[in-house]
Amino acid sequence: MRITNIDTLSALLDRLISENIKLYFFEKDNLKKNVDHQKMVISQIKEKLSELFIEVLESGKYKYLSEKRTYKPDDIIETLEELISNDINTGEGDRANLKEATSENPSVENFERNHKLIRKSNESRAASKNKLDEQLKNIVEE
Repeated sequence: MRITNIDTLSALLDRLISENIKLYFFEKDNLKKNVDHQKMVISQIKEKLSELFIEVLESGKYKYLSEKRTYKPDDIIETLEELISNDINTGEGDRANLKEATSENPSVENFERNHKLIRKSNESRAASKNKLDEQLKNIVEE
């Protein structure tokens, strides 16, 4: 059985998205050593995704434990595009908090706003990931 946030389809896709975002910033900052490392990480994630697809297609089953959440906004559109957008927003909020923390005059209001962005994005990511796993299960086990 696969476990959410570890080895499910959604966890691997989420990780692939996050690692590609990191790659983007490493390339943007011209950090060659980090770029090379990120490319290896991305390659390994793609291998894990291929293994998952082979496994579920050969077995005809996709068994996983989904994530239970404490906060569920009703208006979240659970799609891969939403997952990508939320990963970017989480990174943006994190970068904004880092910038705020290193500024000459940090603002509690800015930290609060950024934290809300990160929290909402993380909750939306979880909902999108659960939906992706459910969809794969339904496709494979029909």
